[in-house]
Amino acid sequence: MRVLQKFYEKVGLISDWSGKGVSILVPALILSVVIEVFARYALNSPTIWSYTVSYMMGTVIIALGMCYVYYHHANVRVDIFYTRLSRKWQLVIDTSLTAFLFFPLVFMLTKVWAQDTWHSYLCGDVPTQGIWYPPLWPFKALITIGFALLLLQGFAMFLKDVASLSKGGEEPW
Repeated sequence: MRVLQKFYEKVGLISDWSGKGVSILVPALILSVVIEVFARYALNSPTIWSYTVSYMMGTVIIALGMCYVYYHHANVRVDIFYTRLSRKWQLVIDTSLTAFLFFPLVFMLTKVWAQDTWHSYLCGDVPTQGIWYPPLWPFKALITIGFALLLLQGFAMFLKDVASLSKGGEEPW
């Protein structure tokens, strides 16, 4: 159990680092939108970069923040019935849904994004909207990393839930 606890804590640190690290992009995203609005409406001279930078930053914030949200149980849930169940049954539901829905879906998304990133790198893919055409592969690589971190955090949570379930629903460590 000690090894599982260490693994869970290390993955949690990575998720914390990812979420807190990417949070510094939020003011930058706000600033880029404010600059665009000011340039467009006050100066009648829209920027060529703001649209592309804004959607890329917003997507990276979401992608790299997913593992942080999952680690801190900050995701949206519909708890109408779930909260009325015992901790043991909650763990049964969590481990079952993680094994049969979360893992296959997030693994598939990670794999598809990794393949798309590699394809973008090989063919020099650029965005089709806007008039600024930066390479897309670094952006797609960050999305791939985000899904890989979410998968890793999901695996750590799954192991903790299984360990907790083996102890009758009590905290495993």
